[in-house]
This record gives sequence, structure tokens and C-alpha cells, in this order.
Amino acid sequence: MAEIGVICGMVSEVRSLGSWADDPRVLVAVSGARPARAEELAQEFADRGVRLLLSWGIAGGLDPALATGDLLTASDVVMPDGERRALVVPDQHPGRAGVFAGADEVIATVQEKLALRARTGAVAVDMETHRLANIAYAAGIPCCAVRAISDPADRALPALAAGALGPDGRPMLGHVIRGLVRRPFELPGLLAAGRDSNKALATLRAAVDPVFSQLLKG
Repeated sequence: MAEIGVICGMVSEVRSLGSWADDPRVLVAVSGARPARAEELAQEFADRGVRLLLSWGIAGGLDPALATGDLLTASDVVMPDGERRALVVPDQHPGRAGVFAGADEVIATVQEKLALRARTGAVAVDMETHRLANIAYAAGIPCCAVRAISDPADRALPALAAGALGPDGRPMLGHVIRGLVRRPFELPGLLAAGRDSNKALATLRAAVDPVFSQLLKG
């Protein structure tokens, strides 16, 4: 029986798991950055008897002290309605531990990030962790979140990047190309977002072995 159920928003985040994605003790699924789908997948994993749910991938920075590529482990997650749930922080957790904010919509602009930071005190935001935490709470199992910062607090996500992910977790290249034809001025921001994402994914690849070795011991 699998021990850990891992939810990622994108296929590129699954790739950062390396050989752990094929480990029989690990179940992996992709939500396509759709929070409702992340919750459905987490429920499926809980029903299959996993002992821990893990939110793994990149996140948006809310704390201005965080830079692209910084690694975080969630201590708590604040729901969109303000409710807070505690998460599991491994004894030898990677990176900094801090509060995450859960979002059901993309938090793209600097102003949105500032407002979310002021409202929640969170250091980072993603679209899966809060949904996994809800399922874990109901199932009576722990939930853990490990995320690397992609877009820092002072950088906005271009609109094309925010809407370019398909339900399978892969970029919709046709959508991006058509968007660039209409809005070519977004190209520099899109390229910067790609570089940020690649740096965050490199951080995850470097962290995956110690993280999974520890979680599977517990």
C-alpha cells in the first residue's frame, strides 16, 4: 500500500520528484492548478489509505524577504475564508518554516500579494495546500507542504503565464502563442516567469531526496 499521496499543480513539478514518482510507496497526481481537482485527488488518495498527504511544487512569494528559489515548509495554511489549519513540519524540515495562504484563484499582481500578506501574515501562496489540508483534517491524517518560491513578492505574474496551464498540468502553448500575437509586450515578463519557475524547480530537485527519505521513515 502507498504511504504518501503527493499532489502537484504542474507536470514540471512531478518531474522534480525524480525517481520518487515511481516509488511504489508514493502516489502522485496532477491537479492542473485547479483547486477543486486537487481536493478530489486528495480525497481519492485518502480513500486509498495513504498515511500522509504532501503538497509539492512552486509557490508565489508574499514575504518580501524571500527570493526566487527559496525553499519553504508550511507550518500552517490559511484558507480563503480565514480559517487556519496546522500542517506537519518534519523534524529536519527543508528550508524555512512559515505560514502559507491558500488561494482558489491565481494571485498575480503585486497589489494582490500585498493584500494577501496583510490579511493572513503568510509568507507564500499556492492553490493546492489548503485543499489537501481540508481532506487530511477530515480523514484524520497529516498533511505536509514543501514549496519553492517562483515569483517573489515584488514581481507580478504576466496574465499569459497565469492562464497558460491546461487541466493536465502542461502549458497550453497555442494559448500562449495566440496571446503573444495580441500582447507582444508580455514576452519579457513571460520569459522572466519561466526563468523563475526553472530556478524554483531546481531547488525542489535538490531537496527531494532528503525530504522523501525522511517522510518515508516516519
